[in-house]
Amino acid sequence: MRKRLVAFELTDREIRAFWFSLHSFRKQSHISNAVKFDRIPIPVGAIEQGNVRNEKVVIDSLMTYGAECLDKSRKVYLAIPLYQGFIRSYRLPWISQWDRKSAISLLVDEEISIARSDLLYDYLVLSEEKHKGLQILLGATRHSLMEQYVSIFERAGLKVNGADFSFSILGQSLGFEQNEDVLYLQEESGSFQVALFRGAVPESVRSLRTQANEENISEWTEESENEIRHFLLYYKAQHPDLNLKRLVWNGNSAAELLAQSLLASNYVSIVERAKLRNVPDSWCKVLEGDIAWGEVAVGYGVRISAHCSGLNLWHQPYLSQTIQRRYRGLAFFLGILFMIGTMSGILFSQMALPLEKEVQQIAHQGVKIEAQAKQAKDLEIAWNKEKIHAVKIGEGLTEIQLMQALPGADLTIKQVIYKQGSMSLRGSANEARDVEGLIHRLQAMGWEQPALSSYKMTSLHNIEFVLSAKHGRVGMEQEDKMIDSSVVGE
Repeated sequence: MRKRLVAFELTDREIRAFWFSLHSFRKQSHISNAVKFDRIPIPVGAIEQGNVRNEKVVIDSLMTYGAECLDKSRKVYLAIPLYQGFIRSYRLPWISQWDRKSAISLLVDEEISIARSDLLYDYLVLSEEKHKGLQILLGATRHSLMEQYVSIFERAGLKVNGADFSFSILGQSLGFEQNEDVLYLQEESGSFQVALFRGAVPESVRSLRTQANEENISEWTEESENEIRHFLLYYKAQHPDLNLKRLVWNGNSAAELLAQSLLASNYVSIVERAKLRNVPDSWCKVLEGDIAWGEVAVGYGVRISAHCSGLNLWHQPYLSQTIQRRYRGLAFFLGILFMIGTMSGILFSQMALPLEKEVQQIAHQGVKIEAQAKQAKDLEIAWNKEKIHAVKIGEGLTEIQLMQALPGADLTIKQVIYKQGSMSLRGSANEARDVEGLIHRLQAMGWEQPALSSYKMTSLHNIEFVLSAKHGRVGMEQEDKMIDSSVVGE
């Protein structure tokens, strides 16, 4: 699977686009020859020294460029001019990675005059010797300017992922050595740009206006040479360690003539045409002559393909936008889940409402049935108790009734009344001892508190009496326990 990418270079006269693709999983994946380089012309004055004067014209130029430019699946990288930017290398004491960001933030406040509210910056570690020293490349530009560039491309349908200065990309893609001073001369439409590189870092950039033609070419060359000489003298006065020997040029014959003139004047000892390093042969075959104009765009593509580190001036806003999109997506997802959960809860509650009513009815009926069953059980136990008591009492009363038939008993039971645990017995006896014997007999049978309610002697051998007693409670409790255990056993 391949990712499709495009690197754009912004200039005052045109926009240069380099299209390429990468394998998603291979680190060294820039061998594909599916590349293309295009030059998109823009009207004069639409962009001046890096400032976009007419956004609509630039957007229309990008839109007219073709439908391929509007492929939103492309990752877009911008190479922007250094006119209003800042780039410089610094040697610092070694700083741990935990403290590095805050320390460089203080360096930014000291070195860069752009207000914090309108500042974008990034840094790159060029070399590091742990616990000894650190060399960084610091780049910065105005947020308002960068935001304008990004907005133009987004309105043309292209999402920007990263941005760097054109000369910063050139320093890496042309392979300038770290301790080497190089003068770079680039011909653009109507002007020359002169950049002094110290290593891969562009230390100073100058722009020379030109109207060179066959008639005044020697005059223009002499004038441009004088400007460059003044520029170099001024810089060397500020930096005595400057050791300039090499000049690299790119452009037409006028650029070559100026380069040779500087060589003849002994400002440099080596002159050569710019050549990109590490460009795959498959790319060179496809690009052919266009590679001279695509130094920056193609060099950007080489750096991205090789996964080399570089500045990304749009890193902070892009990261912030990415985080915001993720949070919005997460909030939207949670909102959808909440709505689905709420709707499901309402639906389930409506579906469960009849079931809840039915459960309540069944529960109420169950309570009633349980109460009825308990009541029936209690009635059954009570009935069994009363039934057994009635039998026992009946047997006891029959036994009392039969007492008068016992041998030697001169006792007559005339009436026995039993009501609610109390018994009333009316009878007659010949002697008092027979009445006493009856009382003892009742006590032996389990009757409690036998007592004479009435005692009357009607004749010498006839005593009328009324005797009362209560059924034995102890006996009843024992019988009840026996009944309960028998019921449980059943």
